[in-house]
Amino acid sequence: MSALEDALAWLYVPAPRAGELLAKAASVADGIVVDLEDAVHPRQRPAAREHLAEALPSYDGDAFVVVRVNPVSTDDFAADVAALTPLVRAGHVSAIRVAKMESAAEVASAWAAVAEWGTEPRLICQLESAGAVARAHEIASAEGVHSIMLGEADLRADLRLPRGAAGDPGLLLARQTCVLASRAAGLPSPVGSAFTDVADADGLRETSLRLAALGFVGRSCIHPRQAAVVRESFAPSPADLDWARSVLAESGAQDGDDNAASVLADGSFVDPAIVRQAERIAARVGR
Repeated sequence: MSALEDALAWLYVPAPRAGELLAKAASVADGIVVDLEDAVHPRQRPAAREHLAEALPSYDGDAFVVVRVNPVSTDDFAADVAALTPLVRAGHVSAIRVAKMESAAEVASAWAAVAEWGTEPRLICQLESAGAVARAHEIASAEGVHSIMLGEADLRADLRLPRGAAGDPGLLLARQTCVLASRAAGLPSPVGSAFTDVADADGLRETSLRLAALGFVGRSCIHPRQAAVVRESFAPSPADLDWARSVLAESGAQDGDDNAASVLADGSFVDPAIVRQAERIAARVGR
């Protein structure tokens, strides 16, 4: 792994149990999201921050570590940033997921708050309301943003959608908006929200494949057993890899013949845009 956007399976770990669970999470996931927001009762957050100061320096796994922090508008956000600053500067935390980001103005406040962290964008903005999704393009374009993503549990509630699969059609526009805003701003493709039924592996696989088809890359997980299904769903399939190799081989032949486009044996058209897609698939398999 060379960058956050290479990680496919992101496993949530409650901050109070980070010391106990980090190594276990790293054994199954590509990235770890240590949660200081929903997974921690407000009265327990000061103790959870102190725990992270001890637990994260001891972690030596390969999985990336990001921390989900509380919304910018709360006092907890400032406390979270203060606690994480030495951990970020020491390289123990790669980025933060900022819950319930609502606007570019809030991004500016967050970016100013983490000024000590340097110039590398480290803000992963979770859009969890209709208003946030409506402002997705301005949020994605704000300074300091590494990427954006949806917080679908809160978004479902705000949109008054049915729970479970019945509410998925109502999320389609928000999902497409998140992908378009990300790529229009030159950001990595977004990570998908978690699938909350840990016993339904088929549902996890089906919805993950739908997210991949929309342009998401990777997904959050709330249980270790979900990580393998998510990784498989978002990784290029053997058929995709065979196609990419055929395209790249044909591209090499084009270079020798000074041709800009050609056709594969199966009738597939090959031009520079198709070659770029094949190169992305091959690069993901390599990583």
